[in-house]
Amino acid sequence: MEKKTILVIEDDRSMARLIEIVLGSRGFHTHVCMDPASAPDVSARVHPDLVILDIHMPRGSGFNVLKRLRQGEGTSGVPIVVFSVLTRRKSIEQLTRMGASDFVSKSAGVDALVEKVLELLSLRSSREG
Repeated sequence: MEKKTILVIEDDRSMARLIEIVLGSRGFHTHVCMDPASAPDVSARVHPDLVILDIHMPRGSGFNVLKRLRQGEGTSGVPIVVFSVLTRRKSIEQLTRMGASDFVSKSAGVDALVEKVLELLSLRSSREG
């Protein structure tokens, strides 16, 4: 099976590296983008199978990145998982309306994020869970 490519849009270097290591150990090819403004360009270059997106970033809004990715020709149908400390239900609902495929709270941890990635890419084992 061909390696799936994941684009991680995350401004926290430590968190981005952790996600990169964990996904790499599961056989994924990852690209990290720490600048939200360049995320659509990076996405067009790497053609991700899935995007992991932080929302609160000092150099740009994840909401804007989500909107731009959903409008992009190569990313309009790509699953986008929001991985954020965001807790306001209204904000999460807004993200869903804007096209986010799913939401994972950072407090749930990287393991929960990986499970969501596997689910969205239909790579989870056949076990119930």
